[in-house]
Amino acid sequence: MEGLMVLAFPLLAFLVTGLLGRQLGDRASGVITVLGGAFSFVFSLYMVYRALHSPVQIKLYEFLPLEGYTLSVGFYFDALSSITAAVVTLVATLIFVYSIGYMEDEFGKWVYKFYAYLSLFLFAMLLIVLSDNLLGIFFGWEGVGLASYLLIGYYHQQRKATNAALEAFVMNRIGDWLFIFGIIATFLVFKSLDIVEIFGKVDTADKALIGIATLLLFGGAVGKSGQLPLHTWLPNAMAGPTPVSALLHAATMVAAGVYMVARLYPVFEAAPQTLKVVAVIGGLTALFAALAATSHTDMKKIIAFSTMSQLGYMFLALGVGDRGGAMFHLTTHAFFKALLFLAAGSVITAFHHKLYDIYNFGGLKKYMPVTYASFVIGAMALAGIFPLSGFWSKDRLIGSYYEASFVWGLVGTVVAFLTAYYIFREGFVVFHGEERFRGIDPHEPREVGAVMTVPMVVLGVMAVVAGFFEGWYMHAVGDEHKDIHLNVALVSLGVAILGIVLAYGVFVKRFLDPEKTYESLKALHTTFREQFFTEKLYHGIFALGYLSYSKVLYAVGERQLIDGLVNGTAAIVQSVGHGLKVLQNGKLNWYALGLGAGFAILVLLFVALIYGGGY
Repeated sequence: MEGLMVLAFPLLAFLVTGLLGRQLGDRASGVITVLGGAFSFVFSLYMVYRALHSPVQIKLYEFLPLEGYTLSVGFYFDALSSITAAVVTLVATLIFVYSIGYMEDEFGKWVYKFYAYLSLFLFAMLLIVLSDNLLGIFFGWEGVGLASYLLIGYYHQQRKATNAALEAFVMNRIGDWLFIFGIIATFLVFKSLDIVEIFGKVDTADKALIGIATLLLFGGAVGKSGQLPLHTWLPNAMAGPTPVSALLHAATMVAAGVYMVARLYPVFEAAPQTLKVVAVIGGLTALFAALAATSHTDMKKIIAFSTMSQLGYMFLALGVGDRGGAMFHLTTHAFFKALLFLAAGSVITAFHHKLYDIYNFGGLKKYMPVTYASFVIGAMALAGIFPLSGFWSKDRLIGSYYEASFVWGLVGTVVAFLTAYYIFREGFVVFHGEERFRGIDPHEPREVGAVMTVPMVVLGVMAVVAGFFEGWYMHAVGDEHKDIHLNVALVSLGVAILGIVLAYGVFVKRFLDPEKTYESLKALHTTFREQFFTEKLYHGIFALGYLSYSKVLYAVGERQLIDGLVNGTAAIVQSVGHGLKVLQNGKLNWYALGLGAGFAILVLLFVALIYGGGY
């Protein structure tokens, strides 16, 4: 029963705020959302304690017998799912608290709907994490897609937000179709959707069919986690409120793809060719997104590209066989990525949600010391600076890359350098140097209130200490604890420091003029900024192509075929009517003639029937 409470409280918060939020008010709805997340976190901690002793499976309801297998609703609490649920609920609860301060200026404008969507988001993610079968995971999968659509497009009066929500919805539908077919293929292979049962049948199943099923499942993960080529929605999703960005990137939707592959890893291990595809997609995405982040200037989009890159890091780790390392990095990443987004949201709040370009800020460290410290801690953790959490999880991954292939190790090292450079570039430009906002916004910036700073402080502490739990985490999930590769650690730490020094020299000391440097490298800078023109390519080929196809279909199918059929039928009926109306002319002799002709026809038919043998 305690396990059900992990999901019940967010679901209850969603129902209460959704149905009664208008009567309760926006602030009360926010508090209920926070309580739903907090109680869920408490019960998830209890389930971690139980799962470490023995996995717990809860069969809630069985329905629809299907070829010897009965579909059911159930939940499975082992170390992996329980710890992930605890991390998700903790980060989500802190973001919920933060959102009360962030959305305060909006109170009175039906913000209760926003809090209802947040609770739905958390419930759907927990459904993915805790379901004991693929059908339950699919319901959660679609739930986070729906919630993300509602939250990204929350500011529906803004065209940018509605376009971003629609793009996220469409891109994810592509991945979701692959995921559906993957589930069907998995059922055909194993005759079961129960995860534990599937694990027991892996050794005897057809490996070629497993390869097909896992490729399709991974296609779903590509869409949900914003990997190449279904990636363009992820940075554009920043059009939503900042708490949504933090929740989306740190604890829920984009983490779902990585978690799904890790959850089904014994199945993926039986398909080594699929793991190679996972590694290639992950490695390319990590490098692609890191390069894009170096040239963007939107404060939230830079962090969004960082998320895409770090998820690629995790998929690369899964592809080279380090499931434990990928999931531990997912855990530490949740803390410092949420911290970075909340710090960015605090800066945006200080300027009344009007400024987003990093070059419109500057010199904020003296005005917003808590936000500045939070951003620095998050940036150091992301860059992998000792002894913060990112150092431990990132170095394990880079070590795994080098063990698998020198090429993958080199990719991981280059991404580590770029990561340190772009995140500290953002930090130095926003918090150091000239106060460029003076000529843009007349307001004096000031630190945000405690309801927003306290969650940042807690996340800052977690970003520092979470890495020390690596040994415990690996033991809990049954994975191998690897000692630090000293050479790898020195190299990765060295390139991270080099990236920070480069950013400091360019954007603080200005040993190089960044404007002139970008101008001299304009073609490369534009290529990175435009994501190698993939978004323009998709827009030109698919969006405009679909629009042109729709116009042709409308002109030919709608106007000529459908309208032609309807109008043609009407014309025929009208012509027949005009032809028959001569029979109704009011002349008795004409009616008598018609009556006689009809009688003669009946007589002839009667005679024909008699002589033809009809009777």
